[in-house]
Amino acid sequence: PEQATRIYQMVDRPLVPVIAGMEGTGVLVDREELARLSKSFAEEMEKLEKQIHELAGEPFSIGSPKQLGEILFGKLGLKGGKKGKSGQYSTDVTVLERLAGDGEPIAQKVVDWRQLAKLKSTYTDALQEQINPKTGRVHTSYSLSGAQTGRLSSTEPNLQNIPIRTEIGRQIRQAFVAAPGNVILAADYSQIELRLAAHIADVATLKEAFANGEDIHNRTARELINFAILYGISRWGLAKRLEVDPDEAQAMIDTYFERFPGINQYISTTLQSVRETGYTETLFGRKTWFERIKSPNQAERQGSERAAINAPIQGTSADIIKRAMARMLPALAEAGLGEVKMLMQVHDELVFELPVGDVAAASEVIRSVMSGAAEPAVKLSVPLDVDIGTGKSWDEAH
Repeated sequence: PEQATRIYQMVDRPLVPVIAGMEGTGVLVDREELARLSKSFAEEMEKLEKQIHELAGEPFSIGSPKQLGEILFGKLGLKGGKKGKSGQYSTDVTVLERLAGDGEPIAQKVVDWRQLAKLKSTYTDALQEQINPKTGRVHTSYSLSGAQTGRLSSTEPNLQNIPIRTEIGRQIRQAFVAAPGNVILAADYSQIELRLAAHIADVATLKEAFANGEDIHNRTARELINFAILYGISRWGLAKRLEVDPDEAQAMIDTYFERFPGINQYISTTLQSVRETGYTETLFGRKTWFERIKSPNQAERQGSERAAINAPIQGTSADIIKRAMARMLPALAEAGLGEVKMLMQVHDELVFELPVGDVAAASEVIRSVMSGAAEPAVKLSVPLDVDIGTGKSWDEAH
């Protein structure tokens, strides 16, 4: 039998009431802070707009791809302009980033302007509209089937899309706050995909490092690129990322595969199996289908191959955090921590709101549920470490 319902019974079904609860609880956002951010984004955009118009030598609508293309490639004569079917130049982010990389200041400024415009409309403006008048909180909608690898997705607002590492993303997270007397607690799996890669691809050196609690990111700069290589980045992609020449990047890739033969093995067996069956599986048996794995179109085929290498790892990570979510509230209740509310799930992190006095006890329960979430169904050969932080806002909890 296919055991087709196993993953549904084991991971997804128990999650329905949990997600309904999170949506119902919602998260408190600070309306004044959002209004202040909207205003500051608008001012910043205006500044950029002036600079862009100066560089262009005339005013035009930056938000219009047609006008932008005409300015960049028609008027300014920048290199590498391509016209699409519609007869207008492409100005998507890869085109602009390439120009910015070539040292064209106007391109970088347009990239910055676009990011501000997007964050302003999607978050700082929209979040104010999305505050529920009855609860004063924002109630996102989660989807269990929105993402191909089994990850949760969310809409209105899409919590998964707030940039994590940028200053602007941090400012938006500062507006997600705790009610008086409470704090926000963020619990984050530390490098879970890399740990799962070490387990799934059976990489002894990495497994050992994790078992000894070494911080993998500090091992060597070379291993910092492990993700990139694992997910099938090309020598050119890596060269650009590390700002080295392609031959040097290729040498790094070769050294990497020599040091970690398990990863090469993992990539080839995964691709062989997905070509035969049409799908990959997570450790819990969740299937992801790849219809284009044998596509005659090279770009499509390579895209599918990269996704197929990634899916068992990203998908297992999604299964694990879902199992943690399903067990979380019963475990907290059992410990007498019924006041702790689970508010959000974003990537590898769970966000809670709880009374200040419950932080120590709750941290212990949360850490134990998350680090043991794979078991008993799957026994991992690497520990799952969980980083926990608290603060008045989501940003402070990091």
